[in-house]
Amino acid sequence: MKNLNLLTIAIMMVISAGVFFMIGQQVNNQSDSDALNQDQVNAYIREYLLSNPEIIPEAVEVLRSRQNASALMESEELLYNDGFSHVAGNVDGDITIVEFYDYNCGYCKQVPEHIAQLIEEDKNVKIIFKELPILAESSQYASVAAMASMKQDKFMDFHSALMKNKRQLTEELVMQIASDSGVDEDKLLQDMADPEIETNIMKNKYLVQNIGISGTPGFVIGSHVIPGYIPYERLKDIVRQERETQKM
Repeated sequence: MKNLNLLTIAIMMVISAGVFFMIGQQVNNQSDSDALNQDQVNAYIREYLLSNPEIIPEAVEVLRSRQNASALMESEELLYNDGFSHVAGNVDGDITIVEFYDYNCGYCKQVPEHIAQLIEEDKNVKIIFKELPILAESSQYASVAAMASMKQDKFMDFHSALMKNKRQLTEELVMQIASDSGVDEDKLLQDMADPEIETNIMKNKYLVQNIGISGTPGFVIGSHVIPGYIPYERLKDIVRQERETQKM
């Protein structure tokens, strides 16, 4: 339904940009007594769209970009300065990548290798990790544990181990992975009881609804909102595009 509404609005953009110009020309060629009626207007609209179908996806893309920019501006504080998400790479980097993930997501498990390679090759990139547990109850438990591990400065070790895990997560397995990652299990369980962690995860879920990400993985890179997995070369290309845009 959302895509249909987007297409409808985009078509109206096309109409306002092109069809009314053509209609205006027709009106100029007619007398006041021979003004265009609604049927004629509809016919001109249909003729224009059938003659120029390629502009519809272009209009959709323009509209999507405008909507993304508006949503990102409204969500800027929660995206970049929430005070609870882990940050890696260059904290003063000129390009920020926000990643949303679920520890039960197979595609998400391919991302850490890309992020590590990008940080190694590009010393001016900042990464913000945002928990988005949506696939299972164990996803929620793992995300709460991961966020609690920050209090022991063990997030990256624990996060990486959870992403490398190939088995279906359970509470017992999450605790085992934590222990194997050097996390103090007793302290972790105590910190996981902090209700603020659950609140912060809910903030992430609210955030993705606002910016248009409905699954994992998901990324925000500058003006780009990317709902889904992207290969490494595409990731680098978007970073390059953002740098070029900043220079303009």
